[in-house]
Amino acid sequence: MVKRFFIFLCLCAALGLSASAQTVVDVCPYSPAHQKALACLIPDLTQTGQSQNLARFNTTIAQVLGQLPLAAPVSGFVLGFDKKLGIPVEENQNLGSVLTERGNTVGRHKVFLGFTYQRFVFHTIDGTNLSNLPSVYFIQTLHPSATQTVSEFGTSRNSLSANLSQYTGIIAVGLTDRIDVSVTVPFQRVSVSAGNGNLQQAFVTIDTSTNPATVTTSISGVQQGQSIAGSAKGFGDVLVNAKATIFNGEKSKVAAGLETRFPSGDELNLLGSGAYGFKPYIVFSRLGKITPHVNLGYQWNGHSDLYLSQGASLRLPDSFDYSAGADIGVAKKVTLVADFVGQHYFNAPRVTKAVPASQANIPGLPDAFSTNLTVGVDTSSINVDNVALGIKFNPAGRLIVSANALIRLDSGGLRPDRFVPLVGLSYRF
Repeated sequence: MVKRFFIFLCLCAALGLSASAQTVVDVCPYSPAHQKALACLIPDLTQTGQSQNLARFNTTIAQVLGQLPLAAPVSGFVLGFDKKLGIPVEENQNLGSVLTERGNTVGRHKVFLGFTYQRFVFHTIDGTNLSNLPSVYFIQTLHPSATQTVSEFGTSRNSLSANLSQYTGIIAVGLTDRIDVSVTVPFQRVSVSAGNGNLQQAFVTIDTSTNPATVTTSISGVQQGQSIAGSAKGFGDVLVNAKATIFNGEKSKVAAGLETRFPSGDELNLLGSGAYGFKPYIVFSRLGKITPHVNLGYQWNGHSDLYLSQGASLRLPDSFDYSAGADIGVAKKVTLVADFVGQHYFNAPRVTKAVPASQANIPGLPDAFSTNLTVGVDTSSINVDNVALGIKFNPAGRLIVSANALIRLDSGGLRPDRFVPLVGLSYRF
């Protein structure tokens, strides 16, 4: 059965990718072969290219895709030990967590299968509404004669939107009583759109062939706004997770694991992060009708083409991941789940609040643009914290139905306006 599952995934990966996007202008920071990819959509429309401001929107999306909260391969049916009988027995005082790991494994030679659906509708980026992102950009080029430098400035009011529907398949296999390995395969539908208005451009030419140098400035009239939209669907980044219970008390469990992310998703169509990821982690949980648990991990990320600086790819920001919560068995077949789930990103690109362009340190800025508002990008640490509230129900056999809402607690990163819904099914053989 496991072999057939992997054959099915390989066939779907070969057939399941499609994408469509429209190109407005050609200032995309990626190669010409990718001009119609979704990653070019926002840099083209806002004409930021590699330079600054909204071009880093792609980096934020890559960061989000690389560390979306996913359902954990946690079986609600675990093995305990009956002291009176002296044998292992199955316990199901509660049905387990949704987004966080527990210290026990699925069981020797047991197979866990799961399927989840999540819907992300992003509304803000670092606390700024995506529908109102003013920008003043700056691009400098050198004339082939090497005596003229042309600086292009532009100002516009931009609106962006990004939606993600994620369908996730999970399979976990118990190699021993203490070790299991799981594979998580996401299939994603991404939609991105952008529009601008009040677009105005200025060109400042400096001719050094004269003495003194000649400076010429020309400013265009306000141009008609543009809009663009694109979508893509296909498989995302595959996760392989190996976990081992290192302390196996009667109730208390401690496990350690390593989660590896493979950049199998098409990053230039925003279906994947474009970077390898490695997350060693440790888990504590205590079995019972109420099961508290704590997860701690460090996410290391590799280089991604979605994070460019002067044409070179950079490493996606690393993060410290943390979660804590409890599963409460309110009835034999019903469990309530509450978790605090967060990440602390180190040295991550962050979109700043809009300020007058005169405060944005743009060299040679024409006076006509000095009062126009612009967002910018800086680098700092970012917290992305959420509370997850869910319910799990066991209608029959070992089938479990899950529902969960991920509710944001702060405004760091690319975030939905309210909450992210999740529904899922799982079964252990």
